[in-house]
Amino acid sequence: MEKRGLIGLVILAIFAMAISSTASATASAPRGAGAAKKCKKRHSAKKKCAKKKRRKADAPHSPVIRAMLTWGNGASDADVDLHVFDTNGNQAGNGSNTIPLSSLSGDVSGPAGSETFTDGVFTSQAARDLSFGVCYSGRGAPQTNFTITYVTADGVIHGDSQSPASSSHFDYPGGAPIPSGYCKGR
Repeated sequence: MEKRGLIGLVILAIFAMAISSTASATASAPRGAGAAKKCKKRHSAKKKCAKKKRRKADAPHSPVIRAMLTWGNGASDADVDLHVFDTNGNQAGNGSNTIPLSSLSGDVSGPAGSETFTDGVFTSQAARDLSFGVCYSGRGAPQTNFTITYVTADGVIHGDSQSPASSSHFDYPGGAPIPSGYCKGR
């Protein structure tokens, strides 16, 4: 009975070593090496295999929070809104979003809160240009402090903090045009 257990253990160890050596050989092989061999086998000497090049559009996309607006210690009637603009004239803000493949958190108002804009197609090779704006309205005291953090197409993170005492707007250019009058009634 002990011999069976020992034999089983030896077989398991050999199996584990075989998997390990196969995985390390695959990981250390140059990319596309297998494809080059197949290419040589499939085509005659007269035809050359073309290497596939990865295009920018084929680069992996990952959702990135491109802007976050937070505020606190404000008046109970404070309304602070994040607005985002793209180069095609689309915009997101005040609870609506027409920028493709993106999401905007819900419209929040009150003495404290946050709003975020997430870009669903951000890549380091081909990020889209976006500009940002903040609209503030509030009639009560105290003034509301807000902070915006945003990422431009070049991947640089920017930030700003303001303490507006009256209704106003703040623009944060990032490549896309910012339309005038985007803060309705402000």
